Amino acid sequence: MGAAEQPRVHFQLLGKRERTAEDVMIKRVRDLIPARRDVLKLGSLSLLGAFADTALWPPKLRAAGRSNPRGTARFAIVVEAAGAISHVDTFDFKENEGTPDDIDVRQINNELYLSHRLFPELSTEMDKVDVVRTFKSHEVVHFRGEYYTRAGRPLNPAQAAEIPPVGSIIASELESARRESDTFPTYISCNLGSSALPTGFLHPRFSGLDINAKAGAGSVSAEGDALAALEERFRLLKELDEVMSEGRKGRGRNIESFHDFQEDAYRILGDTRWPTALTMADADKERYGDSSVGLGCLLARNLVQADAGTRFIHVKHAGWDHHKNIFTKPDGGHYQHCNDLDRGVANLLRDLAATPSPREGVGTLLDETMVVVATEFGRVPGPLNGVAGRHHYNQTYVGLFAGGGVQGGRIIGKTDATGEHCVETGWKYGMQIKTENIYASVYSALGIDWRKEIKDTPSRRVYRYVDPLGATEPCIDDEIKELFV
Repeated sequence: MGAAEQPRVHFQLLGKRERTAEDVMIKRVRDLIPARRDVLKLGSLSLLGAFADTALWPPKLRAAGRSNPRGTARFAIVVEAAGAISHVDTFDFKENEGTPDDIDVRQINNELYLSHRLFPELSTEMDKVDVVRTFKSHEVVHFRGEYYTRAGRPLNPAQAAEIPPVGSIIASELESARRESDTFPTYISCNLGSSALPTGFLHPRFSGLDINAKAGAGSVSAEGDALAALEERFRLLKELDEVMSEGRKGRGRNIESFHDFQEDAYRILGDTRWPTALTMADADKERYGDSSVGLGCLLARNLVQADAGTRFIHVKHAGWDHHKNIFTKPDGGHYQHCNDLDRGVANLLRDLAATPSPREGVGTLLDETMVVVATEFGRVPGPLNGVAGRHHYNQTYVGLFAGGGVQGGRIIGKTDATGEHCVETGWKYGMQIKTENIYASVYSALGIDWRKEIKDTPSRRVYRYVDPLGATEPCIDDEIKELFV
């Protein structure tokens, strides 16, 4: 039974029972599940936005003028653990009745205990990683939570059609820094598929290119017959465009945007660096693993090493929704998902740390690449539920940060003995850290003013890069300074 079904089942207790953390979350679900009319409204707005006239581009920007971005990174990689990691079984480990005997928990430093069975490779890389343990989410269901992770703000169905993903904001901000030799899209996602968000009020050229890591590996060639065929097809396309140009007059700038996509696709496919980035050597696949997250992290490494224009990469790792049988072996469940994440992220950090930056005086590629592991919320602390799993929980959960100016080796924030409550936020504010603060930190590392505002959106509502008042509970519109100093 998933979290969405829980509120519709009612039990009459025969005796008084102490309220648990799970009871609290089930009650909240009643208020947080999106209504059917909201979902339908979102769909209709998205359709309307897809055909909106492009005269609204480009929107005017106004900086709030208070942030001071660090500019410590050239690249950022976000690995999204979609479905929600159990924080108390991973990076905020709390032993309980459901803890398996074979996970081999070891002390990494004074504050960090980590399962060697689940994370044998990351255990050796934690000196590069900061663990933030006191996240709190506005959301507690996946539809809204995953949107929140990708858009950097909670879902507002009335405005959703015009809201871009964080990657598109970054692409628009870094457009002026693109070099003549940059052919790759600034924003590339991996494994998002149909869940990828459109560009909203931004120009379509800032949309992300989504790649299925398993299907896309090694599937493109820019040599010999393949390149000749590409050039011939593009020549024929240009001739056809000339013949049909008269009939397209007056149809708006959407046609021009489509032509821009064609030109960009031709430049990408004709660049010999593109098939190289998609090529995954057997030795690398053996290290990273053949999972979606392993190949996604390998692709992210290749894109950073190529330095051909891609600056922000979002890798989705699905399947973390362990309502039941969380410790099922050998396939699925926590063992498999943790091992897949472990191999992908650990080898990504190692390879970036071992690769010198082409820029003089910078150090390694990890020094100029911020790597984040994020999830939409946590899972209920304490003993496992009646079907040996954990339901949704948004009061505390974890995130990982490395590279791009992050100091590494530190624990930020503290929870109580069960992982149910935050007892120390870990930063200069008394309010718990939110997803908005993840992206304020990413923007800051990339040199982007995270308090910038866009005034003339289609709805005429102000779009703030980090919105402190975009949810039912306010948040701090600031970076996580403690990551960097």
